[in-house]
Amino acid sequence: MARFDNRYSRLVAWLKVILPLTALAILSTLFLVSKKADPTRAIPYSEVEVAAILREQRIDRPDYSGVTRDGTAITMAATSARPETTDSVSAEQLRLRLETRDGGILDLTAGTGLVDTGRQQADLTDGVKILTSTGYAIETQGVSARLDITDVFSEGEISAQGPMGQLNAGQMQLKQHPAPGSAEDGPSYVLVFNQGVRLIYQPNATQGGGQ
Repeated sequence: MARFDNRYSRLVAWLKVILPLTALAILSTLFLVSKKADPTRAIPYSEVEVAAILREQRIDRPDYSGVTRDGTAITMAATSARPETTDSVSAEQLRLRLETRDGGILDLTAGTGLVDTGRQQADLTDGVKILTSTGYAIETQGVSARLDITDVFSEGEISAQGPMGQLNAGQMQLKQHPAPGSAEDGPSYVLVFNQGVRLIYQPNATQGGGQ
């Protein structure tokens, strides 16, 4: 019995040494035969994949501000924008404000838009809504606004609720008119409705509901 116990004890003692060494040898072998990564090797993207990645580049919550040659302050913002060409970006949930030198304000919102710095123009589409400081609420499908001069015009029919009632027209435009008097008076601006204007006169719109 004593001899058996001695053999068992020696076996256990050897195993305590051999097993860790065996495990270490296995790990060393794995590291030696594994393939090393080459950091200089190019990522295997095709040209189509690279173009798709570039197209999906987005800017979150971009904003822009500037002044036209005739002095109108322009501010523009969107929830996101994506470059289309070197001169243009498409935008989601585009908001545009114009503040003219004579105190007029136009607030425009649209579901989508394209801002082209080459043409100096912003094209708003997808349910355009316009609020003016003169009391008009206008809806249309498309509006273009120049970024270098004060010129805003619809691309089609408009529907408006204004001080005199409900108004429909084939087109609307905000444009500059020569200022009366001296040049120091500055430019003035008018909101023009044309191409088949139809007005439903509503006296309550201006009289606050009186008789």
